Amino acid sequence: MRLFLGFILLFFLKSLASAQELPVGTFPSISFSLEKNGTPILTNRDLYYHDAHLKISQISDKIFEFTISIYLQKTKNSKTFRDTRVDRYKVVWNGKNRGILINQKTEHSKELSEFLLSNEKLLIKSEISRNGIIETHSYKIE
Repeated sequence: MRLFLGFILLFFLKSLASAQELPVGTFPSISFSLEKNGTPILTNRDLYYHDAHLKISQISDKIFEFTISIYLQKTKNSKTFRDTRVDRYKVVWNGKNRGILINQKTEHSKELSEFLLSNEKLLIKSEISRNGIIETHSYKIE
């Protein structure tokens, strides 16, 4: 009986240790890029100023809210562009540290987003269906 309970406890602890979790919190941007047909259009290195943050909140077991706040300035004398976007995604894991984000807004439901999670970085790659542009963002996990 003890051996059986030991196996159950070991199995339970192993499944907790291998559980996949998306980090929750606010994360600073490392970089971003836009490309079309494999050709770069714009990256953070092309800008005078770039600052962005991603805030992830868990809404339910598989639904997460992403709030992205960006501040961009193309040249020293140009106007600063600021924007905040809030989306809710269903997270579908397809590997130990990768998965798909399914936007819950019907107007963005055709956009395909994938993520790759490491100890130090969250990489999100999205294909914008209406114009074929690939948008890639990376955030520092602290």
